[in-house]
Amino acid sequence: MSVFDSLRRTFRDLNVSQRATLASALVVVLLAGAAFVRWASAPSFTVLYSDIDSSQLSDVVDGLEAQNVDYRLEGGGSRILVPQADVYRLRADLASDGIQGSVVPEGYELLDNQGLSVSDFRQKIDYQRALEGELARTLNAMRSIDSATVHLVMPEEALFAENQEPVTASVLIDPNGAIEESDVEAVTFMVSSSVEGLEPAQVTVASTDGTVLHAAGEDTGTGMGNAQLRMTKEFEESLAGDITAMLSSVMGPNRASVVVRAELDFDERSTESEIYDPESQIAVKEQTIDETYNGAGDVPVGTVGIDGEPIEEITEDGTYEYARNEATTEFGVDRVVTRTMEAPGAIDRLSVAVVVDDGELTGAAPPSLETIDALVTAAAGISETRGDTVEVSTAAFPASVAVEPVEEPAVEENEMMALIPTVGGAVALVIVAIALVLMSRGGKKSEAISASGAVEALPGGRAALMSSSAADAVEVSGMASDVMQLVERQPEEIATLLRSWLADQRERV
Repeated sequence: MSVFDSLRRTFRDLNVSQRATLASALVVVLLAGAAFVRWASAPSFTVLYSDIDSSQLSDVVDGLEAQNVDYRLEGGGSRILVPQADVYRLRADLASDGIQGSVVPEGYELLDNQGLSVSDFRQKIDYQRALEGELARTLNAMRSIDSATVHLVMPEEALFAENQEPVTASVLIDPNGAIEESDVEAVTFMVSSSVEGLEPAQVTVASTDGTVLHAAGEDTGTGMGNAQLRMTKEFEESLAGDITAMLSSVMGPNRASVVVRAELDFDERSTESEIYDPESQIAVKEQTIDETYNGAGDVPVGTVGIDGEPIEEITEDGTYEYARNEATTEFGVDRVVTRTMEAPGAIDRLSVAVVVDDGELTGAAPPSLETIDALVTAAAGISETRGDTVEVSTAAFPASVAVEPVEEPAVEENEMMALIPTVGGAVALVIVAIALVLMSRGGKKSEAISASGAVEALPGGRAALMSSSAADAVEVSGMASDVMQLVERQPEEIATLLRSWLADQRERV
């Protein structure tokens, strides 16, 4: 006898109330399974656009309805949610139709349609608006910023530079998470570098929650100071890691703790020296003049005009002789010019503290402090001339039991979601089987109780009734064992039956 024949016979033996109860249970199970399958197969929704005005909301909704897309509105209509699998396609389709879900600031396109009759004031205002829009677009491209607004104050150009008012800027950003200080530095320096005459100290950066991230007038070296702190920390961590790795290879893992503190010199220096060698003298230029004049009478004297003609009478009286000797020599000496540029980041001082396990609790061999001190001194490049210090001490480290982590097989989210309907169907099938067995058992018991008044009338008396009840119990037990044996012998057929049932439920939903 097959399982299905046994189930049909059991259902035929039930009374009307039991059949109604079984039908109700089946309906409840099917409805629960259908709801579960629908929930498991329903697509997840994500934000398509947020923080849009009513006109843009209307355009986006019309575009989604034209494409028969399932969407939801949240946040009082300020956010539109669509299936996650279609979000990028829908954005591209809406953009191709000219529908924008977010306000895109206008940039230099404001200057495209200016006519010849535009006033100088209008030109300046349009240029300022275009520059603000371009900066906002650039900031919106950053991953850590959802939206940004830039306002510039560009005073009129003064006649004298000392009377010129500084250019200032204020930036309002909406971060999509925790904003890092490096992001604030990037915003500050990018805005200041994009506007002529704008200094980083004149840029104010604030977030939409009212937090001032960079105030105007702050030290312009803040960014450099943060970079120096990061460089110092990275150097300390790198040196401490190298020393820890060395000690672990010598003493074993988790038997040493190393802390490094470094003082780095970030000053830039440029030195130029010029040295002359007095012993090296070489004549590089010589000039000799020898002039002799012999004549009778006085030397001619007079005044010559601008045209070369004499304006006074030139007199000549007596005889005379004239001689002139002149010698000039220029010597060159050896010269050495040295220019030295010292890059920032030199080590001013190092302090290294090392604590090692003395083996009191772990039972390991005690270390040699002299050996560890020598190793650390060599590995860290300790210099006594700089005043570097190394301190090595021992302490009792707690005994630790190494527990290897158990690698669990990674199951992707999609695979888990695909298994949910199968598991739900299997659970539903098991519940139905248990319900059938219990109800059949309950039916047998109720029939036995209802017939207790007629026991004496039956041939054989109570013995016949006991034998009948035992037979029914054996029959129910045999049905349960038949179901379990069928699942064990034909798992593939049961799985096929389950998949077909799930497919029917999806089609009905």
